[in-house]
Amino acid sequence: MVQQRTPVRGRRAAVRRVVSRAAVVSAAPPRSLSEKIYTRIKQDILACVLAPGEACTESQLANAYGVSKAPVRWALAALSRERLVSAKPRHGYTVAPVTIEAVNDLFGLRLILEPAAARLAAGRADIALLKALDIKIGAGVKAGDRRSEQRWIEVNNAFHIEITRAAGNDRLTRLVTTILEECQRIMHIFISALDRARAMTDDHRNLVAALARNDAEAAERFAREHLEHSRQAVMEALLDNATVRRTNLVDHRARTRRRA
Repeated sequence: MVQQRTPVRGRRAAVRRVVSRAAVVSAAPPRSLSEKIYTRIKQDILACVLAPGEACTESQLANAYGVSKAPVRWALAALSRERLVSAKPRHGYTVAPVTIEAVNDLFGLRLILEPAAARLAAGRADIALLKALDIKIGAGVKAGDRRSEQRWIEVNNAFHIEITRAAGNDRLTRLVTTILEECQRIMHIFISALDRARAMTDDHRNLVAALARNDAEAAERFAREHLEHSRQAVMEALLDNATVRRTNLVDHRARTRRRA
């Protein structure tokens, strides 16, 4: 299959568009102050500005975001329904921890959906765009720079969403986009280990090559292998993180008590 060349300027514009589609939250403007504060707090949770397991109160957040308690209270109620925060009577709120169980659940879903999407995308994906995104991913991130980390995550998500979009199923694309959004906090912890993050590009290149030659079986296999490698690397990064280890020990003890 002959691939059409896309002008450099056109590729750059396409990269910007697809990264925008993979942003942390919907681009639709919030309709109220409460929704704006909800969006800002959610972004900070997903970017680990508000760290997993961190305690906070309505007063603290109101001061931090320069608003009254009312919009913060509305935002926290919405975030509680999404299980991004949990309320503690008389003690405020706690940002949801990152648990090994949650990581396994999310990657389990991705292993069901994304290899199937890659099979369907073979011969249909925009190869020039995927290569351009992969170059950005391979450039890595600046250690300790949250903006750089967030940009890397958005580009990596855009790579995976673009493959899913090429499968031609809008519902599948929306579902994968939602799962990738949930994975963002995990990825912020993961990319603190830069060598692991850069190693992902080898898997990406194999996947893109299979898509380019319209090899559906290989595309599905490489997508699955990539996700398995990613899950293993993420688990290693999480287990290297003292806060995550402590959180999972507490979570394990709590589940053991409930079973007893």
